[in-house]
Amino acid sequence: MRAVFPAGLARRVGFLLLTLPLGIVYFAVLIGGLASAVGGAFIVGIPLFVGLMFLWRALARFERRLVRAGLGVDIPNPYRTPLSETRLGRLRDRLVDPATWKDLAYLLLMFPLGLVSFVVTVGLFGTAITFLTMVGWGWYAIPGGYDLGILNVDTVWEALLVTPLCIPAWLLFVLAVRGLVSIHAAVARTLLSASPDPEMTARVAALQDSRARIIAAADAERRRLERDLHDGAQQRLVALSMQLGLAKRRLAKGEEVGDLVATADQEARAAIEELRDLARGLHPAVLTDRGLAPALRDVANRSAVPVELGELPEERLPGPVEAAAYFTVSEALTNVAKYAQATSVHVEVTPRDGALAITVADDGIGGAEAGGGSGLRGLADRLGALGGELEVESPPGVGTTLRAWIPIAAVPELAAAEPEEFAAETVSFGRRALQTHAVVYALVMALLVFIWLTTGAGYFWPQWSIVGWGLLLALHGWFAEGRHRGMLATETTQPDR
Repeated sequence: MRAVFPAGLARRVGFLLLTLPLGIVYFAVLIGGLASAVGGAFIVGIPLFVGLMFLWRALARFERRLVRAGLGVDIPNPYRTPLSETRLGRLRDRLVDPATWKDLAYLLLMFPLGLVSFVVTVGLFGTAITFLTMVGWGWYAIPGGYDLGILNVDTVWEALLVTPLCIPAWLLFVLAVRGLVSIHAAVARTLLSASPDPEMTARVAALQDSRARIIAAADAERRRLERDLHDGAQQRLVALSMQLGLAKRRLAKGEEVGDLVATADQEARAAIEELRDLARGLHPAVLTDRGLAPALRDVANRSAVPVELGELPEERLPGPVEAAAYFTVSEALTNVAKYAQATSVHVEVTPRDGALAITVADDGIGGAEAGGGSGLRGLADRLGALGGELEVESPPGVGTTLRAWIPIAAVPELAAAEPEEFAAETVSFGRRALQTHAVVYALVMALLVFIWLTTGAGYFWPQWSIVGWGLLLALHGWFAEGRHRGMLATETTQPDR
């Protein structure tokens, strides 16, 4: 019975029947309003278009509630939050929001979709009801009988013969309703929703989690550095200052200061060594100056476990990629020295298929887990921020193999570029948007002039649209160029940090 009378059938049929009158209203109001805004004067056209935009956004919000009630499809709010503080800026943010124009496309598409849905739903439902009730009225209410093509029903017995056809007609009606509902739901999800596919949503959630952990780890690392500097190097420097002060007083009295100078020398060397250890954990100078391969050789030479280096990239890679690869290998070797009880480690870093493949394999006791410690989890977060992945194979008693992949081509160089390059790229994007606006303006105005020529009207009515929308284009150009020029000046005059 569920296949014949599925749950929610009446609600879905009501939704399909409602799409046609709503589609007619949407189409008439929006097409009429857009035509009036484009063909009207500048003073009238611009406010009319802005009001029309807020109207269709409100209608789209109503459609989302209607889709939720009729189809059971929950569509989240797709609109971007306006970032500007001024009213003109917030209006511009809404105009450039893709969800605004997808709303308009959906509302205009409602008319043809509603027409098809109404005709198919009413036609199949009417056919099923006709077959079901034909015994009561079909053989005598229609003069000459009811013609089915292969049979003319004009008696009670013939009506009884065709009555069972109501079952396949009803099943076809149910299938058609299901198909139309699926089409409407797909169109609504595509045009009324800005949410990405589930895989992208999961990836974004993972990136947000990793970013939160990176921020927490960075804050903890900052506090550790402060504590190490205060308790270590700072105390040694204070002791060095006291030793030198005491030596200065003894020297003024003519006393022997050799022991104090020796002690001060030891304190200075110990402070320098502690500062080197701290700096080595931040960002090694050899990585910045000479690249990834020399930095990895330096890490291997300082490792407590003998390291066999395989293939290493001799060419320079993007800075974020080199840093992530360096710290991945460094953390892996630190874990091997602490926990693996290994006698040798093999390290290989190879560019392959647009990514940097990292392999660190030891012959230790194994049993490591990717999420078991903060070190490996921190590496996974660092790699995930660049779109990379971390994989750990560590069967007990066999050893541990750490594999990491960092995409090279996907790392944005713009983030590491100079301020002038960033500003120039932004200005180029703004100019492309302005050029697109100019092309659309030229096409629309040419269409209006063509309509004026073909209608033979004596009064040149497109002049107001040409002048008004031309002023709007000029305002766009002035606003965009001024904004980008100011941003360029701001970016290029920022002091070095």
